[in-house]
Amino acid sequence: MSQSVVTIRLNGNPYQIGCGAGEEAHVSKLGEEVESIMQSLIASVGQIGEARLLAMVALILADRAAGNADEPPLNGAADGAASGAARASAADHDAAAEALEMAAERIAALASRLTKP
Repeated sequence: MSQSVVTIRLNGNPYQIGCGAGEEAHVSKLGEEVESIMQSLIASVGQIGEARLLAMVALILADRAAGNADEPPLNGAADGAASGAARASAADHDAAAEALEMAAERIAALASRLTKP
């Protein structure tokens, strides 16, 4: 099975993502969805740091995946971010944000290594 590489852009930064042959269009579409959510957040809360933005995007996508029928969904804008933050305690929110920021930094470092020849 051959490996392909797709370059996606998040917040103006390119990231090369490995995927299986034939999955390029799907990976590109996923990248576009993440970028769309990120740009909605930027319009709402500003440039608060890429790691924090990626953490918020991850939480929004996790909320969508959970399909919480009894709670309003997060929409990727200030209202969604605010409602998600309101549901979690401050300590839980800070811990989750810190863990996601660290993960985002590791992902960025790995992506950086992948882009070097």
